[in-house]
Amino acid sequence: MKMRKLWTILTFLTLLCACTQQQETALPRFEHITTGEGLNDNAVQHILGLSDGHMAVTTWECVNILYPGTADGTWDIHRIPLAEAPSHDLPAYHGHYHVYADSTQHLWVKDNGRVWCINLETEQVEPLADWQMDDIFIDSRHRIWTVSDTTITTAAQSFTFSTEWGELQDMEADSTRLFLFFGSSTVACYDLRSHALEYTTQPFDTAEAKFYDRTSLVVRSHDGRFYQLRCGKHRNVFLRFDPSTQQWSTVFETTKGSFHTLCIPSPQQALMTCPEGLWDINLETGQMQLYAEVVCQSGDTLRTGFNTVCATPDGHLWLGSYNDGLLHATSMHASRTYLIYYISGLLLLLLLLLGTLFYAYATRQRHRERRLMNRLRELISLKGQEEVKSESGDAAVNSEKSENSSFGGVGEVSNSHSSFGGEADILHSSFQQGEQGEMDPFVLRAIALVEQNLDTPGYNVEQLAADLCMERTGLYRRLTALLDQTPTLFMRRIRMERAARLLREGRLSISEIAEQTGFQSPGYFSRLFQEAYGEKPSDYAQRCRNQE
Repeated sequence: MKMRKLWTILTFLTLLCACTQQQETALPRFEHITTGEGLNDNAVQHILGLSDGHMAVTTWECVNILYPGTADGTWDIHRIPLAEAPSHDLPAYHGHYHVYADSTQHLWVKDNGRVWCINLETEQVEPLADWQMDDIFIDSRHRIWTVSDTTITTAAQSFTFSTEWGELQDMEADSTRLFLFFGSSTVACYDLRSHALEYTTQPFDTAEAKFYDRTSLVVRSHDGRFYQLRCGKHRNVFLRFDPSTQQWSTVFETTKGSFHTLCIPSPQQALMTCPEGLWDINLETGQMQLYAEVVCQSGDTLRTGFNTVCATPDGHLWLGSYNDGLLHATSMHASRTYLIYYISGLLLLLLLLLGTLFYAYATRQRHRERRLMNRLRELISLKGQEEVKSESGDAAVNSEKSENSSFGGVGEVSNSHSSFGGEADILHSSFQQGEQGEMDPFVLRAIALVEQNLDTPGYNVEQLAADLCMERTGLYRRLTALLDQTPTLFMRRIRMERAARLLREGRLSISEIAEQTGFQSPGYFSRLFQEAYGEKPSDYAQRCRNQE
């Protein structure tokens, strides 16, 4: 009966272990960045991760560029004011702050009918000559699209859309198709090669669309699906659109509050900001968690609404609050608690208990058999003669000693144990050939392409990926896997090494070296060189001359 109960408990725990899913305890602890750390304003409007790893944080009429600071974890914040800077009209844009980065190191900031263009190398707002555009967009491939009346244009391609679809609110384009999102909820898909309209689709009819006509925000995930926030005066909806099937589905809908910014870190997860806090949504199961407060690294709890969210490719999470500044965490989630591990531990303890009970049962059986054998010997000795009795008694004693010895041996075996140890060799990937054997042919080819184009103006990650016949994301995954470096850092390291060699040779000025290594601004080159080598180019060159 006892064994049956034990097996029942074991079966129940096994089923519980199989049905248990991993649970996340909470968001991670955040670094709190405010005006005290150099931020222009605590009302954060937009956050954008730049290709060089720096962050562009937009506050009221100012763009804050965050550079990693000293070893103590502080940030070097450069502020670019917009209030007195030259701006240009965008008659067709009626939303709040939206920031894009193009492929030429320029930042475009849109806000309520205006646009600013910032040169990231000089950190200056640039005026635009003969600007007569109604709106501007930049797709995920960093291509600029301008809107004039009912025409959207990029490079030498133009596409005309219908006024019946309403106001153009958002767009996205890949290598083959252009997707336009309108205020009527209509989505128009064009073929980039033939310029033909392939199809139009809507998530709901025209009568229902008027409830969600105020704002639209579109984000495309890595699996090719579109996720859209549509907001109206009294209703808000979070939609999913699959271009491969042209099917719409509703992820989340509410008549309370409003939606602000959407971020899709992975095809399984969505992060969405709102006045109540941060929504964490599992796109596969539909489970949702609202975080109304966060914990700072100091241990203080901050309860606030969030205006914007950004997740960078290296896993960092950034949150912008209404009036409490910027929050930064180096991981998406706090340490995870896997309940299955605890269940496994319980199962192990149960198996040990079961083994102990079985051993005790077997031991009792042995003792019982031994007592029966002794009793049988006693009966035989009573019927035999005296010598037989004596011999039988000695044999019983010897047998009992042997059995006791055998029983003791079992105990010794059960108490025996062994220890295990091991060592792990950690191999560090090296950029230089010969440190850890032959370099991967793909890396050699990438190095050769970068070195061949060091003096080519505007040669960037997109062009390197094209020369290697692959997408930018594929290049990112390949280089991080082989070298643990992003493509931007990979190219910058090659440029910095060439610059250091030219400085050691001492035949060129710093401006000439900056130009030969692909930097359009000597000041920008000097700043990156100091980040890489810990000293200015002029000091580095002087030290090399003194060593000679």
